[in-house]
Amino acid sequence: MDIILDVFKELKFVLQDEFPVEYILNEKNSKTVNVNVLISSENDSQVFLMVDCDNSLLKNMVDGMLIKEMAFRFRKREYHRAEMDKNTSLLIVSKHCVNEDIDTSSKVKIEDDPYYFKKYVFSYDEIGLENADNWLIENRKEGTTVSLIQDYITDTGKFAKYKENNINEPIYTFFIELVTKLHCFPMKTAETKNIKSIDYFLENELCKLRTKQKKTIDIDKKSVEAFVDMDIDFGNLNDVCEKWNLLLGTGSEDKK
Repeated sequence: MDIILDVFKELKFVLQDEFPVEYILNEKNSKTVNVNVLISSENDSQVFLMVDCDNSLLKNMVDGMLIKEMAFRFRKREYHRAEMDKNTSLLIVSKHCVNEDIDTSSKVKIEDDPYYFKKYVFSYDEIGLENADNWLIENRKEGTTVSLIQDYITDTGKFAKYKENNINEPIYTFFIELVTKLHCFPMKTAETKNIKSIDYFLENELCKLRTKQKKTIDIDKKSVEAFVDMDIDFGNLNDVCEKWNLLLGTGSEDKK
């Protein structure tokens, strides 16, 4: 898939090799999977193996035999080094039809399997791919593939629409799935200009109390912050009171 390969290229991964792995579907049928090997040019112990596997065939990977064979073949390649084994991830690119239910059960079992590689199943449909590809083409003058995806998923307006109804947001669905499955994808730091501080919320709550009770309320904010940082069992009322009194220096006598 061009989008994924573009992302890998921008993240300094080089398509090093491709080799076939055959596995048995049933007594009469077998299937060959082509394994793409992408190696980081900045750290050649960092490797991604990438394969295509339709959603309907994910269940064939659950028993791990196909993945085991991939690992065996990969370790026989002339460029393989021992340092790669603990730094190799398998990305399974899994296409599904628009109205087809994703095989979530197989997906979870594959990703939770601890053997051979860290495994990620990237699920997508043709509508998501086509819309994402067209959007990237239309905006290619604005930045790289990685930077454009970063801008798209950190756009608060687009996220709000996706959260409200992700079915109507195929581009966001495609990009967020891709970012989630590529652990090397650099996340853009969200803008913080609209993020309120703890002091802001505390002062806001105090203002509400003052208005409601019509009297002065003084709170030692430093003591409150120190109290929150203490090792306290908040399910034990006595412990909470003892720690608060200790913080204020009142001691046990004041509690009596």
